[in-house]
Amino acid sequence: MTWYLQEGPENDVVISTRIRLARNLKDVSFPWRLSPVELESVRDRVTSAFRDVVRDMGSERPVIVELNTLGDIESCALAEKRIISRAMLKDTRGKSLLLYPGESDGILVNEEDHLRLYSVGAGLCLFKTAGCVIKCAADMEKRLSFAKSDRLGYLTACPTNTGTGMRASAMLHVPGLIRAGVIKRLADRLTKAGYALRGAEGEGSDAYGDMIQLSNQVTLGVSEEQILTDLDRLVHDVAEEERKARRALYENDPPALEDEIGRAKGKLLFSRLMTTEEAMRLLSLVRLGKELELPEMPSYSTLQELFIGIGEGVLQQAAGKPLDPRNRDEERARRIREALRSSM
Repeated sequence: MTWYLQEGPENDVVISTRIRLARNLKDVSFPWRLSPVELESVRDRVTSAFRDVVRDMGSERPVIVELNTLGDIESCALAEKRIISRAMLKDTRGKSLLLYPGESDGILVNEEDHLRLYSVGAGLCLFKTAGCVIKCAADMEKRLSFAKSDRLGYLTACPTNTGTGMRASAMLHVPGLIRAGVIKRLADRLTKAGYALRGAEGEGSDAYGDMIQLSNQVTLGVSEEQILTDLDRLVHDVAEEERKARRALYENDPPALEDEIGRAKGKLLFSRLMTTEEAMRLLSLVRLGKELELPEMPSYSTLQELFIGIGEGVLQQAAGKPLDPRNRDEERARRIREALRSSM
């Protein structure tokens, strides 16, 4: 099942967990040095190995997408679901997406490295999610020779990924910390400790919908288990700080916050036009209501599905046709109304 239709541990704060492993083929230059023909050769080798892995698993037929065959709507939808990065779409030559059944596990081919294997899980589930992607990497390594050093570990295009090649991250909903004005101070503290705090869309983005990403930055000289253990402890600490900030926010003026959340829910339930920015702001408030255990709030899985499913790409993909901005706002409002009414 797709991760955002599930409810995971610590989901009052932690929306999702993502683990990514960077791997490169032995005796082949990194993608940025390859010609289009060489990129296609790498893509074909990785795709062939992937087909063998999925066949041996006895799984359903895998999804294999060559990015240069996608239209703008499909590309935008994949980026909004955070399956691929927007940067990957700037030059799609020789790049592909290999998806295991469902949308939670896959491989990005010829992004920054030859392979970026990833797995996403609902809530805080670092070790479970890491187990999935580590197994995928091991299955691929039985069929492909990866570039690695006895001294350094796995070799990657960016030196900051060398070693384990692991980037572990968690997406958190932190309206309490944002309203308390402590995010910049928290980010500075985490940077000094070897972690990164970014907005929901990654490096350089804002805390869209009051969401942030926490991830490790050190991959060399540490084990995968140590990366996961340290990040798990950190996420628990930040989650507890967020819960305290929410309680303080609520206790400061309960009627005012309940009124703000109730007005947000009412607008989502009855609006006929809704921009992405307004929808994300209002959905964040309703999620805060759910987190504060206010009555008659939608489920976490409904809110997660809406966070993922109201962007212009996903909306147009679902409609099966291009929509102008006005029609997108109308369709977005309709989808939100129907989802909330069926969930409460």
